[in-house]
Amino acid sequence: MDIMGRRRRYVAGIDGGGTKTACMIADEKGNLLAYGVAEGSNHQICGFSRAMENVCQSLDIACQQAGIAREELEFIYLGLAGADTESDMRSLEKHLTASLRGTPYRVVNDVWIVFACAAEKKWGAVSICGTGNNMAVKDRQGEIYSVRALRYMLGNYGGGEHLAEIALHHAFRSEEHTGPYTNLEHFLPAYCECENMEELAHRIYESNYSYHRRFNVPKLVFELAWERDEVCRKIIADMGRKIGTMLGSLISHAGLKNENVPVVLAGSQYAKDEHQLLLKPLEQEIHRYVPNADLQLIRCPPALGAVFNAMEQRNIELSSEQKEYMQKSAEKMLL
Repeated sequence: MDIMGRRRRYVAGIDGGGTKTACMIADEKGNLLAYGVAEGSNHQICGFSRAMENVCQSLDIACQQAGIAREELEFIYLGLAGADTESDMRSLEKHLTASLRGTPYRVVNDVWIVFACAAEKKWGAVSICGTGNNMAVKDRQGEIYSVRALRYMLGNYGGGEHLAEIALHHAFRSEEHTGPYTNLEHFLPAYCECENMEELAHRIYESNYSYHRRFNVPKLVFELAWERDEVCRKIIADMGRKIGTMLGSLISHAGLKNENVPVVLAGSQYAKDEHQLLLKPLEQEIHRYVPNADLQLIRCPPALGAVFNAMEQRNIELSSEQKEYMQKSAEKMLL
């Protein structure tokens, strides 16, 4: 209850990615009350059962922080990585309906909660480069243009896992003298808790090519690139250019080539790129296709966009000043 004796209203926004699931709770005044984090909930990586466990765990952690019961939530808005196809959506809705115990909810692909974080317009483009890579465009009429956001062989490119695979490829070529030298061949074994490249190769092979995922290989690639390792610099720049080509082409296909298009960027690979080794080539390539594109890198957690959408679902209106205050508050939650 508030000081007037009225029942307070609460909503939750969830950002479910490949490595973590974050839940943010707010009241109808725009006060951010909690930020709970659990492991990843991309069902394509961990399966539906584990994904639902982590969604619920993030909810329960956030509710405990906020001092409320989950049943007090009016609405839960979820942006989930892996919500890519109609089949994905049907399966997710089936599992979420069972897991959320009657609380009204909506699930969308995680690109749209990222877009809601920053976009002042209802149309524009969004790109997430985290564990994987995803992008979408919405035109002025609300029509959506998107990619499958699945694997390389199905047209996708980019993201931390892809970056790690490319880096490992070049490290082993360097070590085998079939490609240009890179310091990766010296730093990767210890970074991945191995004695040498031979042991690293064995561990990766014996783990069905998953062992390296325990370690933040992209972080090492960015560090070596800043120390002027030419192979690492090229890996990152190539990824920026290719994602830029894909996004610029998608924006052009949506008929927005000559517009001042807001392009919202989010994800761990963009966030860690403090030296613009990825972002600069990305921006240059997008501007070849869309000269007036306006790139905006968001700093607040994407779960805030889910909170904004949850409030809209419950007809809770926020002023631009309230949204700006919430964005700043959300950024502080990450410190």
